[in-house]
Amino acid sequence: MLAERREDEEFDEGPDQEWLWANARCNDGTGHLVALFFSEQLDDIARAKAFCGGCPVQEACFEAALVRREPYGVWGGRLFFKGKVLAVKRPRGRPPKNPRPEITAGPEATSLIA
Repeated sequence: MLAERREDEEFDEGPDQEWLWANARCNDGTGHLVALFFSEQLDDIARAKAFCGGCPVQEACFEAALVRREPYGVWGGRLFFKGKVLAVKRPRGRPPKNPRPEITAGPEATSLIA
């Protein structure tokens, strides 16, 4: 079920909202970042979440998205998908039968590079 805005709902678009959007890191005034925040690519989603990391209005943005019931996109550093907040978006397709081991670089790796 998608979160949709009903006609009888009113949202506060007062001076506080103007301050919120004026101080948001994603508000560059050009709209070039819209594709990044609404992308379905895993690397774009990670980049959008990281972009929200240092934003002074991150929590207010997330709360406003919850109030508006945003169906999709990254809002306040969190991913909305079909109206729900997802911790992690999985890649398409079936997961591998035998997961690959995670590659970590230990102290011995630095001696190989030098």
